[in-house]
Amino acid sequence: MTFTPTMKGSFLAGIGLWLMLWLGLFKIDELVGDTRVRKWLSTDGCIRWVSQHRSTTLLATELVNYGTHGISQPDGVVFAAGGTIVNVLMIFCVLPLRALLKRKL
Repeated sequence: MTFTPTMKGSFLAGIGLWLMLWLGLFKIDELVGDTRVRKWLSTDGCIRWVSQHRSTTLLATELVNYGTHGISQPDGVVFAAGGTIVNVLMIFCVLPLRALLKRKL
């Protein structure tokens, strides 16, 4: 398989989109502010849920990822593959490492 410039761009765009979505998770507290929504939605609560339900989170993110970009177009699959890499790294590496560092501090 040849990795064309279009596929490279799709791959990097998939990585960029999912990085932005995961980084947005860390800004939920600022987004909801002091509204009533904060009672149900917080950064720590979401991260705790993701850490307790890793496989469900991965399945849900991949369902969204491949559900929106499909598997019929090669560039859509490569876009979703970039997102898959980010999702796996965030769920199984970054968030557990973050929790470990928070416990040590």
